Amino acid sequence: MSKDKEVKSFAKLGKTLATVAALAIVAIGAGLLVAWYMGSHGSVSVTAPAETFAPSPSPAPGAPAVRPASPPPVERTIPDTAGDPQLLDSRTWEEKLEEILLRGGEPDEKADKILALIPTASPDAQVELSQHLINMAQDDHYDGVAGLLTNANTQKAVSTVLMNDLLNRKNTLKLPMLLAIAENDDHPLKGEAKDLLGVFIQTDYGTNWTQWSSAIDTWLQQNEQ
Repeated sequence: MSKDKEVKSFAKLGKTLATVAALAIVAIGAGLLVAWYMGSHGSVSVTAPAETFAPSPSPAPGAPAVRPASPPPVERTIPDTAGDPQLLDSRTWEEKLEEILLRGGEPDEKADKILALIPTASPDAQVELSQHLINMAQDDHYDGVAGLLTNANTQKAVSTVLMNDLLNRKNTLKLPMLLAIAENDDHPLKGEAKDLLGVFIQTDYGTNWTQWSSAIDTWLQQNEQ
């Protein structure tokens, strides 16, 4: 190699080394600057960007729609009215009675429906309903009326209507019913029933209800041929 080329190579190498040295000095200086800044200002916390919510993508054409989950059903307490249709009927007792009387059907069926209206009716309405009841109730379908008449909790006005009707019934029905009323100490018509028994039997056995019962059986055997 010629001396001129050798000199140029050393000159080029020197420039390169000088550039590298200058870059190293700059880097060291930058590092010292950062260290000084951190030391004087403390650590720097990095705050993550706030989370964003993108709207749900629309379903592809033809894909089934996805519905949001429904809230759990709210339990409701519903009164049981299946056993008592009258609770669902807002008509007055007059309207119900009119329908019973005008609609077709057997008298016994109508008597049962009228009897069902009495417990929930007003006192005055009970009296009027009982008057219609005795017009429909037959001697061979008298159990419902008998239960109402012998019940000590039935109001006296209703019991009076039923007892007056009882006097027109056949003796085999009438006398045992009068005995059932007379021996019930809580019944409001017990005195009247006992007096009526005395009229038929022509004897007074006081409160000896066994003797009364035997006397009634004997009287019926003699008079109901």
